[in-house]
Amino acid sequence: MALSVTRELVLAQARALARSGRRAEAAELLEDLQGEPSVTVLDLLARVYAQQGDLDRADQCWAEAERLAPGGAEIAAGRRRIAAMRPAARRRRLGKGLLATCAVLVTGAVLVLLVDIRLETAGPAMPAAPLTVVTTSPPEKPDVLARMRLDVPGIRVRRSPGEISIVFKEALFSQGTELTRRGRAVLGDLGRRLRPYATGIEVAVVGHTDRDALLPGGDHVSNADLGLARATYVREILRTTARIPTTRFALSSLGGVMPPYRDGARNRTVTLRISGAAG
Repeated sequence: MALSVTRELVLAQARALARSGRRAEAAELLEDLQGEPSVTVLDLLARVYAQQGDLDRADQCWAEAERLAPGGAEIAAGRRRIAAMRPAARRRRLGKGLLATCAVLVTGAVLVLLVDIRLETAGPAMPAAPLTVVTTSPPEKPDVLARMRLDVPGIRVRRSPGEISIVFKEALFSQGTELTRRGRAVLGDLGRRLRPYATGIEVAVVGHTDRDALLPGGDHVSNADLGLARATYVREILRTTARIPTTRFALSSLGGVMPPYRDGARNRTVTLRISGAAG
């Protein structure tokens, strides 16, 4: 898959993580994209660092973004806010009363940056109340999921309202996008179990890798790229065996972030989230 497409998918995932308050995970995804720096990646990473209170790293990212694209008004404004916050932080050492006052000032300034990143990452308008999503969900979703029987050896199934999560007990891939013999067999069994429900479900495939950095000159530029390639490969197998339409799949990659297992080898895999198809 083209690097630009991979970058956009990872950026979208980082924005979603930052918006939900999972800033450390968002930062790790964005740091994985810095092999070929871009203004978009640097700007978003600076905002995440600012949310975390790491003003020095935020300013470094914005400084690099300014070097790549001089004259950006929003980036310059971010650097000015950080410059204004630093003297206030130094004055905290003057005494307890002043310490509390300056802490409020710093917190207020960070909240300004927090608002900025939420506006930046918000994307299309979302429903104002989560209850709206629940009450308008198609009634077919819980019905089709309740009927599904997924007692396939080699997978772990977790059911929650409106979704079934699947984790594979062993690594699906030996290296790169090369499936293990066992991994191919488990995916084939799962695809056949899903076939009766193919027209009524949607499947999100999330690619994972171990945390080892990839060697330069390989087929994939980063762990995020490798994870997405694995998700694409698994989609093609399930599309063929389960006969689920391609449009019913959603692909993403977490690379080495938020792995399903603590040990490295089993994280050469994907995880699945199955939900009922709208309409």
